[in-house]
Amino acid sequence: MTAPRRGRQQWTACLTLMVTLALGLLAGVTPAQATTAVLPATTAENDRTPVEDPTGLTEGRYFGPELDWSVDNARAYADRTGITPSFFSRPVAYPLDADAERDLIDLVRQEASLGAVAVVSLEPSKPLAELTEDDADHLADTLGRISDEFRTGFFLRFAPEMNGTWFSWGQQPDTYVEAFRTLADEVHARVPSAAMVWAPSYAAGYPFTEAYGAVEGLGSGTVTALDTNGNGLIDEGDDPYRPYYPGDDAVDWVGLSLYHFGSYEQGATTDAKGTREYSGAITTSVLPEPGKFADQLAGTYGAAPGAPRIDFAKEYAAGKGKRFLVQTAALHDPEDSDSAPEAEIKRAWLNQVFDPAIAEEYPEIGMVAWLEASRPEPEAQGHTVDWGLGGDDATAAALRSTLDAAPGVRLGPITDVVPQEDANESTRQVWQAGAPVSAVMGWLVLCVVGLFALVLLAGLAKRVVPQWRYPDEHAPRDARIDLLRGWIITSVVVTHIEVAGPWSFISRNLIGTITGAELFVLLSGVVLGMVHPIAVERRGAVEAAKGTTRRALKLYLTSLAVVLTVYLLSLVPFIDATVLTTFTDRGTGGAGTEAAGRVYDLYPNITRLFDYPPAGYAIRDLLLLTMGPWAFNIMGLYVVLTLTVPLLVLMLRRKLWWLVLAISWALYIVDSIFHLRVLPSQFQDVFPLLTWQVIFVHGVVLGYHRRAIIDALSTHRGKIFVGVATGAYALALGTLWLNYTLGLDLPFIPTGFYQTLYESGYVRVFLQPGRLLNLAFFILAAHVILTSFWKPINTLTGWLYIPLGRASLYVFIVHVYFVLAVANIPGLDRTSAWQGLVIHAVVTLAIWAMVKKKVLFRVIPN
Repeated sequence: MTAPRRGRQQWTACLTLMVTLALGLLAGVTPAQATTAVLPATTAENDRTPVEDPTGLTEGRYFGPELDWSVDNARAYADRTGITPSFFSRPVAYPLDADAERDLIDLVRQEASLGAVAVVSLEPSKPLAELTEDDADHLADTLGRISDEFRTGFFLRFAPEMNGTWFSWGQQPDTYVEAFRTLADEVHARVPSAAMVWAPSYAAGYPFTEAYGAVEGLGSGTVTALDTNGNGLIDEGDDPYRPYYPGDDAVDWVGLSLYHFGSYEQGATTDAKGTREYSGAITTSVLPEPGKFADQLAGTYGAAPGAPRIDFAKEYAAGKGKRFLVQTAALHDPEDSDSAPEAEIKRAWLNQVFDPAIAEEYPEIGMVAWLEASRPEPEAQGHTVDWGLGGDDATAAALRSTLDAAPGVRLGPITDVVPQEDANESTRQVWQAGAPVSAVMGWLVLCVVGLFALVLLAGLAKRVVPQWRYPDEHAPRDARIDLLRGWIITSVVVTHIEVAGPWSFISRNLIGTITGAELFVLLSGVVLGMVHPIAVERRGAVEAAKGTTRRALKLYLTSLAVVLTVYLLSLVPFIDATVLTTFTDRGTGGAGTEAAGRVYDLYPNITRLFDYPPAGYAIRDLLLLTMGPWAFNIMGLYVVLTLTVPLLVLMLRRKLWWLVLAISWALYIVDSIFHLRVLPSQFQDVFPLLTWQVIFVHGVVLGYHRRAIIDALSTHRGKIFVGVATGAYALALGTLWLNYTLGLDLPFIPTGFYQTLYESGYVRVFLQPGRLLNLAFFILAAHVILTSFWKPINTLTGWLYIPLGRASLYVFIVHVYFVLAVANIPGLDRTSAWQGLVIHAVVTLAIWAMVKKKVLFRVIPN
């Protein structure tokens, strides 16, 4: 075959590839914003409009569960019951220690993703008399911080059921009131999104001297403040609520525990000698008596002779202008052979609680909290009983049908939904929404025109200084690619450190033309497209595929190690890892500009991994990389794409490159229309898999056909093609810029086209068509520039960038820890250009030294 003929064939093949790329770009559509995850819902009255003040709800009723958070989570409950609760409840130790704060944040993070609010039962972990203003201050600080982050509301049930004898804080009215008021003062002054809830227990059997589960040594007979009828005794005739009431100014909501333990039978209260005895008996696992819930509200159910009949809701809620929270559930004992069917017990109790007649009689009922737990109960002879509704299909169906029929029930979302997808999307680096067009497109045009000018200079340099040209086009390893990878990975490091400086300005403004992420993915594909075929020739297709799979597995395990080590470092007292474990919304995520300033947690459910046994959903989240430092999230995409290389190369070896590209573009187009969330992984929301695969696949194809493409571009026709293609793109963008800047009003440019071009064609996350054109333009321009100016560029920068480029994965992995280290430099001014210049230089040279010394190369992929 003659050289001209071979050159024509090479050019034809290259042109065909380029045409395929162009057709794909023309066929691509502008992706819209990703849709919000669908939330379960069950009532026609749920309009899903966020409530402006969730703690000030004036009408309707909220419903929500108190889960067993050691084995359950908010999303799982919503999925299996088919409803989106308006709140979730959780007991939290008070004062807050590290574990309690973790539990509180975990509750809010989970309920915020469903737009629910938080009901927090603060359970004192030390005597009431020892609770201090500092304890209240710390809680208020924590609630304020969490509220700012998640934009949610709190209902604080401080020391609930304080009139009982089964908690260590029970029946201590004076110290209880003082502790409640101390906390209320801090909360009211500093946390406007929080409401204080006073929540005693229903009084049947009061004063509970020998109640089931009573705390040993806690006796009401010694507390004279409880003798409200003045007979010198603490007995059934005393008011079971008034001694514990903290005052109208301290209480925002009132609550009452109204459980269906079973059928209650009033018994004797004293023996022949006048000694106090247990006042009744409970028969468990039976249907509730007709009207039982109404009788409880009226204060008549199970009341002892002579006991005051107190309609709690009317006296303490409606009578004081407050709303009412009902804490309830229905007991089923699986060990009781005579038990009524579980679904019948719970359906019957649900029907009473949500009886329309009750809603009409007691409009002050604003919340119904249902206990979702299985636990031993003294009333059931210590058997482990089931309180929940979400455990099986029958009870879940009973819940849905009851809520559907109940009037005035308001389910979630109550507040703005803060899904984890928003947290992930917020980390994408794009131009600020609403930025001036001149700032956005102006920089892009400048970069494109400037690069084209360098392309023209490169053509001149070939004639004037031919000795500068890249020496060996057919070498197995292309140093130009290594240098380009080194330059771009350094740019990634600088960008993620987020400190001002000249290099930071350059790396950040690359967003106008190309980002490190796009070039990293493309060049990774190019390298694998070059390397894998060599492995196939040397070791065979099967062994090469095994090798690539092993590499992907190593990358995956490394990713897990980075995720875990960053979190473990965050637990070290003197290390602040929030620079990686959280992300502050810049208004560029899916939540829009209104979310600017919101701080997202990027480690959902991580704390549940350290429970014993670890929660299954937390293990799943870790293994699927749904958590991790934002600066590392692209690694998950790379792991998945690497697994496709053996198949891609197999198809390329069979000359099916056209089919590879056709499938790739088909997936891109489908994803641009439907936004398929293929994986729940963190990277999916920043680098959508089916979209970003298109540049990786093209990289593999380019790498596999590298020599043929370079030969084709080196021909006379190839040079003309490069010049015309890059020049046409630069001319088009330059004309648009001049028309807008000078107000030329050229007739062939639609009015307003330039002003909307960036958002309609250059959004990075979705790799819109303009973005892909930028990438193709950049690769062509970089190839020409590096080829013609290789000697001076290599002399000046090759010593630094080539080693970094050849170990770019290693650099990307270790840079996470340098980001963390810089964030913990005391006194650092992130706006100082000279400090940023020094830091960027030190970090870059430190990583370069580690690469040269091959530090941990046997452990860390490179």
